[in-house]
Amino acid sequence: MIKCVYCGKENEPIFTYCLNCGRPLEQSISSFKPRAVHGTPSSRRARCIILKQDGSAGETFELSAGVNAIGSRNAHVLIKDDPRVADEHAIIDIAEDQAFVQDLGSRFGTFVRIKDERILSDGEEVRIGHALFRIELRKQPLPPSPDRSLPIGSLGLLPEYFGRFVRLGPEGVILRAFLLTKPQMVIGRTQGDILLPDDPFVSSKHCALILEQGACRLKDLGSTNGCYVRIKGKATIKDGDCILVGRHVLKFEWVTK
Repeated sequence: MIKCVYCGKENEPIFTYCLNCGRPLEQSISSFKPRAVHGTPSSRRARCIILKQDGSAGETFELSAGVNAIGSRNAHVLIKDDPRVADEHAIIDIAEDQAFVQDLGSRFGTFVRIKDERILSDGEEVRIGHALFRIELRKQPLPPSPDRSLPIGSLGLLPEYFGRFVRLGPEGVILRAFLLTKPQMVIGRTQGDILLPDDPFVSSKHCALILEQGACRLKDLGSTNGCYVRIKGKATIKDGDCILVGRHVLKFEWVTK
C-alpha cells in the first residue's frame, strides 16, 4: 500500500492519484519498492519508443525486469545529442506488470504527459509546448475590506486572484507571471486568457487551469502535443504514457509476449 502524504489514506500501488483527496501519489511512491517477482512469469514485456517529430515510432528499447536507466551515456534507453539529457537522467522500474519512472535529480527534469486532466499541487512545473510554467496557489484569499480598498503591501493586486501561473526561463528565472483571476483560465496559441502566440507546438486552445474547492486541475483541451507535468520522486506509468526527457518524447508500452 502507498500512503498519501497529503491526507494519509492508504492506496493500492496501481493508482497514480489518491482515492480520497485526488492528489498525485508520486511523492508518496518515492519510498515504495515493487514486490519481487514470484511464481509464473509475466505474460507481458515492456518497451520504450522514442517518438519522431511527426509522432511516428523511432528507435525502440526493450526494457527488462528491474531498473532500466535513461541517459546520454551507458544507459538502457540511450538518448544522444541532447544537451538537456544528463548522463544518468532517470530510471524506469519494471516489476510484476507495474512500472514506475523516477528522475535522478537531473537539471532539466523528467515530465509525464497527462491524460485528460490532473490535479496540480502548489509549486509543480508544467511543460506546454516549449514553455515551462510553475503553478503558485494562494494559501488563503485576502479578506475584502468594507470599502473594497486594497491592503497596504498588496502591490495593487486583486484580492480575488487564486494564484499565479509563472513562466520560467533559464535557471528558473521568472519571465512573466499570469494572475489566475477566474475559476477557469484557458491557455492557447490564439485563444484564451494566457496566450503563447510564438510557439508552434501550442494548439489554438491548448489547455485550461480549473480552480474549484481549493484545488487546481490542469485539463487538456484536446491539444496535439499535450501537457507534461514534472515528476517528483517516483510516478506510476501505464501503457501508452509519454515521458518527456530533454527534447525527446518516450512512449512506454506493454507488449504481450
